[in-house]
Amino acid sequence: MNEGSPGQSAYSRAPNGGAIGKVKRYFYLPGNAWILTSSSTVWSIGGAMASPYQSLFYFSLGASPVLIGYLAAAASFIAAIAQLVGGYVGDVWGRKRAIILFSFIGVANNFIFFVIPSFSFLAIPVVIGSVAGIYGPLFSASLTESMDPRMRPRGIASYSFINTIPSVFAPYLGGLLIMHFGDVFGLRLAFLASGIAGVAGISYRAFTLKESYTPRAVTGFIEFWKRLFRESRRALQDSGREVRILLYYASLAAFGVGLTSSFSVLYFVNSLHFPPVIYGAIVGVTSLVSMLLLFPAARMAERVGLKRAVLYASLSVPFNQLFFTYAKDISELITWSVVGGTGSALLGPPLTSLQSDLVPRHMRGRIMALFSAIPLLISIPAQIAGGYLYSLTPIAPFIASIPVFMASVLMILRIKEPQNLLE
Repeated sequence: MNEGSPGQSAYSRAPNGGAIGKVKRYFYLPGNAWILTSSSTVWSIGGAMASPYQSLFYFSLGASPVLIGYLAAAASFIAAIAQLVGGYVGDVWGRKRAIILFSFIGVANNFIFFVIPSFSFLAIPVVIGSVAGIYGPLFSASLTESMDPRMRPRGIASYSFINTIPSVFAPYLGGLLIMHFGDVFGLRLAFLASGIAGVAGISYRAFTLKESYTPRAVTGFIEFWKRLFRESRRALQDSGREVRILLYYASLAAFGVGLTSSFSVLYFVNSLHFPPVIYGAIVGVTSLVSMLLLFPAARMAERVGLKRAVLYASLSVPFNQLFFTYAKDISELITWSVVGGTGSALLGPPLTSLQSDLVPRHMRGRIMALFSAIPLLISIPAQIAGGYLYSLTPIAPFIASIPVFMASVLMILRIKEPQNLLE
């Protein structure tokens, strides 16, 4: 833990007065976990209005499905490099400095989306937004290290619950903006709202976040990259068999998601002919179900073990994807969203806790970076293939993802339940 022993965490010393103190006690968000959760949630109020419709924004500006696939692949490649750099930059600079700087860069990117004139300029915000992802593994490490290892499933559930609240209503608001102002200008307003909310949330983060890691001495640029790859490779080798298998699972799941994630909204709007506001409502239903089941998911993980919890949740993904390929009316799509939200809720807390429990603290920043970067790299060919498959027939990428998700489930079967919680 970054301060005190597990029994004397910042959570136990949190202020007791007022509604905020009650929230922190009930949800178990000690120290930096509360700061990261609350600031992220404020930013998400605007972000959740725009992010579900990003591919529709690209399409409305004139980008083809194939170009959308390439843009997603480029974003993944840059983000993967940024994630690798992020784990090391946090070790060199300290986590707070990197988290704050790149959070503000991510916020500023929303204003670029607001003013971009055509699809020819989409590479600019795509690159900047991907570079901003440097802080991702540092965010994850700071979040989990604030928590007692025995309470991490509940802590991750608490973070996810609060951070999901905007996703219940904000996508519907984004759909209303599209309905009233059109695809392009409506989404420009959504990006503007995301930027304004981000400035507020990240400003609070900048003033309140505590440093959780003592930075190392700064090295030269060439030595930086040599040390980055050398230490990342060594950390992966030293982390053990279970961590590597979990990384294989994450990579396969990322490939399946890469095939479909950029094309869901296009399929809803252009192929099934539902208005964007209906898509936003379905996204909201998915988020609501996911949010309501987060704490039962944490309790399930505590009772059956992290591995079994991840396995049970992962099994729902390929079968729900198969159901989606047959869904045509609104009742079937709502069923798909409810099942998807259930699987997401049951998977999130135990998977994040399993990653953290399997990796010792001294290499957690670098391993978390690998868990972000390698799946992103694996998703690159999937996103390109998804664009071509969608151009052939819109349902094709969703069908192609089913065997990939099944293969990811097989990886979980090979993992042994962690016996000793690592800190």
